[in-house]
Amino acid sequence: MRRLCTFALLAIVVSIAKSQDIDTGTGFIGNGYYRIHNLATQRYIYVTDNKDYYDITHDKEDFQAIQLWKNVEKAIYDPASVVYITQRNDVQYDLTGQGTGVHSLTGYYVNVSKKTDNTYEVSASKDNVTKYLYDGKSSSTAQQGTLGTSGKDISYRRWIVDKIDTNHAINYVGIKPTIELNGVYYQPFYAAFPFRAVSPDMHIYYITAIGGEIALLQEIEGDVPAGTPVIIECASAEPSDNRIELLVTTSATVSGNKLSGVYFCNGKRPKESKDAYKKFDAATMRIFTVANGKLVLSNQDESRLNNIKVNDYTTYTQVDALCLYANTSYLPADANTPDVIELTSDPTSINGIVAGKKSSGKGIYSVSGTLLRPTSDTVGLPAGLYIIDGKKVAVK
Repeated sequence: MRRLCTFALLAIVVSIAKSQDIDTGTGFIGNGYYRIHNLATQRYIYVTDNKDYYDITHDKEDFQAIQLWKNVEKAIYDPASVVYITQRNDVQYDLTGQGTGVHSLTGYYVNVSKKTDNTYEVSASKDNVTKYLYDGKSSSTAQQGTLGTSGKDISYRRWIVDKIDTNHAINYVGIKPTIELNGVYYQPFYAAFPFRAVSPDMHIYYITAIGGEIALLQEIEGDVPAGTPVIIECASAEPSDNRIELLVTTSATVSGNKLSGVYFCNGKRPKESKDAYKKFDAATMRIFTVANGKLVLSNQDESRLNNIKVNDYTTYTQVDALCLYANTSYLPADANTPDVIELTSDPTSINGIVAGKKSSGKGIYSVSGTLLRPTSDTVGLPAGLYIIDGKKVAVK
């Protein structure tokens, strides 16, 4: 059996249809970024994992890497709803989303046929067997649907695609901030596509260094390369005021970024799916939050985590787990990393850059962050450069 990983992504190559209740969209108008929703249910497709399989011949499938949600407002700010479509020939397409792709994983392209109502049917064929993708949820009123390959109503296998456009009324990508401090809004962000901010008063940062209990923010003033974990300062709490333009390519680079990121937060996955979610570990992770009136990285704010049910393969049950939200950035940590790290964009406030090493701010440290003395007494200290009470000092 040849695995068809992320086969559920096949629905991505469909095109927006004309319907009485929805925007008719653009349809497929060339290679680029699109969103997809079902004609019958209007539920949008989200890529929530990079592992799936489909055995056409034996009619076995795992489509839990794709979730369907009936909420255009959610689609606007969720990178999981964004897919890049590439046309290979008259009927076949390749597609990528969330750092994965159908052809790169399986060697297969997707068969797509356009219908007279401007919708599309998506199928795959093997050994003279052809299967079509449906929204498998029988109720069109439910918020969440399921992807499958069977259905009674043919409209459930008709799909609608809309080209993502920064200036579109609803089919744009905007940032929805979840952190507010003194009237300023922020969002940790991690996406597989390159982009740039286009709305006024937006700023994008990454972390270049950590000194003691302070982390230095560096602004990215142009394009953000694909797969770059950042924190975005937003113009307001509304995604419509925080629009970003998705780029196909960029020559921009970011060096020395201390942050990492996660694409997925999907607990209902098979054991071999290692990237479906990332459990929070206070010893090895710091997440963005607000503490004592300051923007910080912390391991002490569980309200900033997603409590989901994940498969426990020791008991074969589902258990609650605090996980990082999908498409967010965080700081990897070690035993020496402070529990709470204040963020600043002022390089003069961080003396003696120490790569993530823990310090109370008092005492004498080596420039690599090792505590040498708990006091600031330099008597008998060999000549050299040290961090004393948080400041870089040359001892002669």
